[in-house]
Amino acid sequence: MRFARRVMAHAGFIVIAWLLIAVLAKGMAPSWKSVALDGDFDYLPSTQNSVAGGRLLDRAFKGTRARSQMVLVFAKDDEPFATRDHLLGLDVLRRLYHRLGEVCWQRSERIACGDVPPDEPMLPQPDMLPNAASGDVTPIVDSTELTVEAGANSGEGAADSADTKPVILDERSNSAQRWLGAAVEAFDQAIEIDADFYKLLGDRVPSRAPTAYEPRLAIAYQDRGELARFRCADPALIEEDLASAKVLAPNIESSTIPIAERDLDEWQVLLDVYSWKEPVIGAQLRRTHARIAVLPLASELAATGNIELLTQLRQIVEQCVQYQREYLRADELAQADDLQVRITGSAAIGGETLLAASSAIAYTESFTIIMILIILAVVYRAPLLVAVPLVTIAVAVMVATAAVTTLAGISASSPGLGLDLKVYTTSRIFVVVILFGAGTDYCLFLISRLREEAAIHPWPVACERALGGVSSALLGSALTTIVGLGMMWFAEFGKFHHTGPVIAICLGIGLLVCMTLTPACLRLLGPIVFWPNKITSSDRRPVISLLPSRSPSGAEQPANRVTEHRRMNGGSRAWNAASIALTRYPIWTLAAGWLLLIMPAIGGRIHERDVTYDLSGQLPQTAGSRQGMQTLDRNFGVGEFAPISVLALARVDQDEATLTATRTRLTESLYDIDGVRRVRSLTDPLGDFPPEREMSLLSKEAWRRRALQNHRLSRIHFVANEPQFTDRLIRLDVIVQEDPFSQAAAVKLKTIEDETRRVLQSQTGESGASWELYYTGTTASIVDLREVTLRDTRRIKIAVILAVLAVLIIVLRRVVLSLYLIATVLLSYYATLGLTYWFFRAIDGPDFLGLDWKLPLFLFVILVAVGQDYNVYLVTRIIEERRRLGSLAAVRRAVARTGGIVTACGIVMAATFLSMTASAWWPPVIAWLGLTTPNAAGEFQQTTLRGITELGFALAVGVLIDTLYVRTVLVPSFVVLQDRFRRRYLS
Repeated sequence: MRFARRVMAHAGFIVIAWLLIAVLAKGMAPSWKSVALDGDFDYLPSTQNSVAGGRLLDRAFKGTRARSQMVLVFAKDDEPFATRDHLLGLDVLRRLYHRLGEVCWQRSERIACGDVPPDEPMLPQPDMLPNAASGDVTPIVDSTELTVEAGANSGEGAADSADTKPVILDERSNSAQRWLGAAVEAFDQAIEIDADFYKLLGDRVPSRAPTAYEPRLAIAYQDRGELARFRCADPALIEEDLASAKVLAPNIESSTIPIAERDLDEWQVLLDVYSWKEPVIGAQLRRTHARIAVLPLASELAATGNIELLTQLRQIVEQCVQYQREYLRADELAQADDLQVRITGSAAIGGETLLAASSAIAYTESFTIIMILIILAVVYRAPLLVAVPLVTIAVAVMVATAAVTTLAGISASSPGLGLDLKVYTTSRIFVVVILFGAGTDYCLFLISRLREEAAIHPWPVACERALGGVSSALLGSALTTIVGLGMMWFAEFGKFHHTGPVIAICLGIGLLVCMTLTPACLRLLGPIVFWPNKITSSDRRPVISLLPSRSPSGAEQPANRVTEHRRMNGGSRAWNAASIALTRYPIWTLAAGWLLLIMPAIGGRIHERDVTYDLSGQLPQTAGSRQGMQTLDRNFGVGEFAPISVLALARVDQDEATLTATRTRLTESLYDIDGVRRVRSLTDPLGDFPPEREMSLLSKEAWRRRALQNHRLSRIHFVANEPQFTDRLIRLDVIVQEDPFSQAAAVKLKTIEDETRRVLQSQTGESGASWELYYTGTTASIVDLREVTLRDTRRIKIAVILAVLAVLIIVLRRVVLSLYLIATVLLSYYATLGLTYWFFRAIDGPDFLGLDWKLPLFLFVILVAVGQDYNVYLVTRIIEERRRLGSLAAVRRAVARTGGIVTACGIVMAATFLSMTASAWWPPVIAWLGLTTPNAAGEFQQTTLRGITELGFALAVGVLIDTLYVRTVLVPSFVVLQDRFRRRYLS
């Protein structure tokens, strides 16, 4: 009561203070998007093998390691490529190679100017890179030049920083020159493909004026000429290119800007382009019905820049499609749509996932506000009672999100402070939903209690008594949620480790706002807040009868009083009847209640681990990257682009003979494993020369194999560019038959691990060299992710149960009852999990791979924590009423008094969780209503994340079970039976 009196005494100051804090938080704190992180594999513990393998690749292949990729797929269903299909593919390809040249030139200038940090993936190409002028190869900077720098960095030797400067500058100069060479090679490739395109175009050239890109790629000639001038090449070659550009596009000089001024920020992660036009590796990238181009990227698959890169890549494809409509003849144009053009790959999936997450957040926030507004309007039918909670929750969301984004920004910028706090893109969904749901619940309970007190006491006293009366219940219920979510701090997986505490911090701030700003607003507004309704004496009369519409004397109340009573009184006719029925036959009620949930609970327990880790499965079937992945799998096999990388690292340098012998033995042993399709290595970069394949030294295949070994892709991918790893590291890429995301692939990885370890142990016994073994790739990361999350789930479940149980015992001071409440929430969790599994399996049919892997843990933590709120509200009211009434009467009165308001709170929370599914069903609804237009493919865009949809559905179902069933049926009947047992035992 002391806290309530202080809030009431300083109501005006509290309102002004919170509004000022909200405005400052909104204007000064960093936005969620600016500090949010994403991805899954990036936040695995550093002790996991795949993480250690990734760090090894970063160090050994500095600046050239592709962390993700986008793949352009051109495919037809059952026909070979026609001329129109080749034209579209060549048009896209020539523009991509030109874009690669632009990026390499800009990167060279950045490196030469020192604008690229040493750890940014933009540094030297390894070993050799084709020289732009001659087509020969130029060796990289001598390794002795790097030895000085390495020694200085490690503290070895006596050289000071001044001695290392020339070496660093020399390395920077060589790196810049190599990227210039790569730029010229890319321009050469673009011009060569442009010539093929124009030759194939023939007499289809449109009659309109030429541009820098159409019909010829004049800008490629212009850029190559300018680059040759920059490198002081042969003046005749410079003049030839520049003259060709003017012939192809007379206004080329006025229509283009210098390369250094072009906006290519999103493309800076592009490392190379591999396509079916490559003379050496092109055969691996084409089939009778398909062609592909691979864009290796330096960015992670979940980098936010992938969104814009994906958008711009789509724009290039769309420009080519639009130009195709100009030059195709009528008969060709009718069949042009037969060619499918899809953009897929890990970076495309990551980009679309981020887009879907943004869409899901927007839909969730909008529908949460709409649902809260509707529910409050239906419950109160009073404008001010709708406005007060909404204003309170809006302030809570602004202040809470500003607090965590500020802390996250400080944590990122000042790691020395030890503040380990991160926020993720999808975390905002949970923050918004739980703040709106829980905040509305807190306001509903406070206003409900205020209505009772205002019928007895003057308004200032009523406000004070209402806040004092619900404070313990609000604190107890919120504390269970905050402590439960805080237990996720003990998780090893980064997303779990940070998300739970972030939500807990936001909920704590939300509770503080609701317990200060809401009562302060109510105190200042006065009884007019209930307008157009009025508070009467019927709002305070305890009603435990089946006929609440009669007065104490037995006479029926007037119609208007009955209506007012039914709407505003917690003890309605329905809840009075329910409270009597449930407490009259508690044994049967309890038994029937448990039996009804036990079957779905058994199903949930059985299928708890039937989850999927398929990243593309997060997206709907209509997503372009997912359709592209399916097309890629049909024509090439998805495993070709998601190999298992085996890394064998010797503790000391090995001679070439030992490295070759070890590599050969590993390759032969891996081919002996059933299901291994290819093993790629330095000696066989494409994996198309298995050990049993024989060839003569002078055969065409032997020449091709030697050419592959010297190809830039082979040198970049299999030869470490850091001298300390060049003679120690063996890299093999193993392609298996299984889906990289499947459990079968995980089993195959274990077989590969056992076999490679056996070979290395044997090699150690023969040569004395000691080897360390690492694995990277999609399958290795999935295996580690599954291992870590299962371990986290077991740990967090125990921690959450113990923490919430401790809070319940402290708040309720009843051990047996607290244990029972935990048991009921566990029952509702497993029942909800079973119902969710059956629901989505029925919807998806044979396409159902399992629930999203994050669902069981988030469902458990949130349901156990939030689900106890309503039990705490009911039980604390029973304890309060028991002080004035008998045990049975206290249970009946508590159920009757809290039934309506707790049900409203449960519906509010369920509605907010259900808003998480809006991005899945709202776009089809408005499309069916004709309020949206289809895209170029004739499809309606649907951006949603399957995991969020499943979790929103599960949480809504779980909260409804807790609210309408557990709290209504299982808890009151148990309390009555416990009281009966206690009386019999005491007697």
